Amino acid sequence: KCPKDTVHRQVKYLNNVVEADHGKLKQLIRPVRGFKTMKTAYATIKGFEVMRALRKGQANHFNLSNDILGEARIVERAFGVGPGAIAEAITLLEKRASSSMA
Repeated sequence: KCPKDTVHRQVKYLNNVVEADHGKLKQLIRPVRGFKTMKTAYATIKGFEVMRALRKGQANHFNLSNDILGEARIVERAFGVGPGAIAEAITLLEKRASSSMA
């Protein structure tokens, strides 16, 4: 959900980037129309969004280990099946600190 202070751009050319991105998402969703419940629709669209963010490099700031396992962790966190981000970051920092001291 967008924050309350989000304003829709009224100038047509400024909306082109947003609309182009939205159009590509709609092309992905079109073949899987006919969701039975809101839960399945939400999960499917969220999956599309997460994978597109990974492909476009928008999630690189959240990938602490800069490898494929880091991307898997991002997907796990997006769907609430992996460990918490803060706990994982602390563990990663502790490992780096102990390896640099050794």
